[in-house]
Amino acid sequence: MNRTHFEMRGSSTTALGGLFRRSTHLLRLDAMSNVNGTLRRSVLINMVGRYSNIVIQLIVTAVLARVLSPKEFGLMAVVGVIAVFLSFLSEMGLGPAVVQFDELLSKQLAGLFWLTVVVGGCAGLALSLSGPLISNFYGDGIYSSIANGIAVNVAFSCWAIVPLALLRRRKRFHTIARIEVVAAAFSGICAVWSALHGGGVGALVLKGTSNAFFIFLFSVVLAKPPFCEPTLLRMGHVFSYSGYQFLFNFFNYFTRNADKLLIGKYLGSIPLGLYDMSYRLMLMPISNLTHVITPAIQPVYAEYAKNPVIIFESYQKLVRILAIGGGFVGAMCLGCAPEIILLSYGKQWAAAVPVFSIFSLSITVQVILSSTGSVFQALGKTKLLFVTGVFSTVTTVSAIVVGIFIGDLRVLASMVVASFFINFIQGFYVLTKFGFERATYDLFFPSMRTLVGVAVMSIIAIGLREQFPPISSEVLVRFIGKAGVIGGLYFVMICISGDATFIRGAVALRSRRLAK
Repeated sequence: MNRTHFEMRGSSTTALGGLFRRSTHLLRLDAMSNVNGTLRRSVLINMVGRYSNIVIQLIVTAVLARVLSPKEFGLMAVVGVIAVFLSFLSEMGLGPAVVQFDELLSKQLAGLFWLTVVVGGCAGLALSLSGPLISNFYGDGIYSSIANGIAVNVAFSCWAIVPLALLRRRKRFHTIARIEVVAAAFSGICAVWSALHGGGVGALVLKGTSNAFFIFLFSVVLAKPPFCEPTLLRMGHVFSYSGYQFLFNFFNYFTRNADKLLIGKYLGSIPLGLYDMSYRLMLMPISNLTHVITPAIQPVYAEYAKNPVIIFESYQKLVRILAIGGGFVGAMCLGCAPEIILLSYGKQWAAAVPVFSIFSLSITVQVILSSTGSVFQALGKTKLLFVTGVFSTVTTVSAIVVGIFIGDLRVLASMVVASFFINFIQGFYVLTKFGFERATYDLFFPSMRTLVGVAVMSIIAIGLREQFPPISSEVLVRFIGKAGVIGGLYFVMICISGDATFIRGAVALRSRRLAK
């Protein structure tokens, strides 16, 4: 009888254990569905706003590139690098911290806001006062005037940190999208008007400064940051989190901008203008692909920071989506590089085609890699983010120094691209090994066929660029012809790799959720 009793109790325990495991599995699936659904909605909102912004930026840049010279863009690039550095310093990693810690009190948020006001004002003043030093270093007095104008940009950008972070924390991505589109439109109008009336490099300064002002103005009005009695007490965990974020930003500044400083000093403003405009054109699809996704990653994933399994499984799908999108854009840029440069900037920028072509090789890996920062933030692992930033700085700056020493822009671009691939490997190794405590292969396994297909398409696109039939002397006609062929081949590739089915499944899931 005792034996029967124990057998019954054992069976009951087994049944309860199975029920518990099934319940846990269902809860995890429900959480996965929620996080993916929220992420998709946020991305869709960001996409509409961001691509509206792209259209505006393309129009404005196309006009300015035809009115202004490469030298004027090069002059702006030198001081712009310093301004970006000061913006990173003054940001102090506080934006992601405000998003991550939703338990902050109103008076603590007020303290952070006024801290950014003070720091932003000091940073802008520092840039303005350093204008004569910059002029002496580069031997051109115009840099002092440029520094005075960009100093205002730095201040407004810093003052908008907390209001924008509050909007992101509240997942008001539609509001942020409207702010960015309206600010881009107003600042673009100001810049074009100035350029057409002989503003020269001042038009570029006005564009950045007015954009920062409008973003600050609208974000404060719509976010309504608290203006109660401020305090910075009991915020050690916030400053620890933001401290590592700040250090990452500090090193990332050198990773992204040391090339411009060195080229401007040792190769001159004209090579810098060619290099910088090629680099920026390459970054445009990267930033505009990832910017619709990465702003949503931390606010959405941060809710599941204590359950990294859910984040990991969602991120697997996200990596595959980024690979599909980045691969398509990369193939287009590789195959249509001459047409893209001529259509975007005009014939005077033809010398930038080889540099842009080389940069285009890295688009896919950069699109995927750019998402890691937000995942580190959502996991609360900004220390690991800092570690990857230090490694990236070492590899990229080393590549830049070698390229500058050789003195050839093509070699320099090739070295920078090689460093991007190295940073891709180490960045994801640290994220998976120490962030998720999983193997890197586990993260990329669902995307393996996609990545192989992207590599094949890149080779085909390069061949088409060199061997495409001369169907017309018109640049636009050639671009449409190449884009049509590459787009058709890419569609075949995603059908073979199974990515078309994956995309249809994601769209169908979203439709079912909307129907409910």
